[in-house]
Amino acid sequence: MAILTSLEDMVRAIAGSVMNAQHMVEKAQLANIASFFNDLHQPTVIELELPAIHSSAAPDSHYLYRVPVISLVPHSSLVIGEAEIELDVELGAFEEHERNGVHEGIIDQLGRAAPAERKAGLMVNPGSGGLADKAGNAAHIKLKLVATEKSEGLARLVDDVVKAQGPVAVSPRTPA
Repeated sequence: MAILTSLEDMVRAIAGSVMNAQHMVEKAQLANIASFFNDLHQPTVIELELPAIHSSAAPDSHYLYRVPVISLVPHSSLVIGEAEIELDVELGAFEEHERNGVHEGIIDQLGRAAPAERKAGLMVNPGSGGLADKAGNAAHIKLKLVATEKSEGLARLVDDVVKAQGPVAVSPRTPA
């Protein structure tokens, strides 16, 4: 006996799986970004002692230069830019389903254009697409999911952190 599901539910399940995978990638990226900050949520810094070369610097004077570590490494957002899924399914009958997930306030505003209370759904059997193809009762489905624009949040964060880098103090170098 064939297990039939609606094509809509199958597409929703595939899209949901891709979205969950993207969510896991984003969580890993957040953990990576968090590694550049300490427990007080301040940027982890490297302090460098550099020779002072400006015109008013005393000979052998140095200054402390504080560099946020996050500004020293490249950052790129990882996204599932494109997911392409191809499958063959056996076509089944149309079956009516209750329409859910429609906001009642919107339906009130739509008037005659409101969606019907019931909708038709195409039932498919994803497990026997190859066999159904031989009988002429199959469909080849190709889904292509594309990512949206990347967030500007990380770029702004790094920008603000980089603005805080710079000299801290000028001091004459003490002989060793």
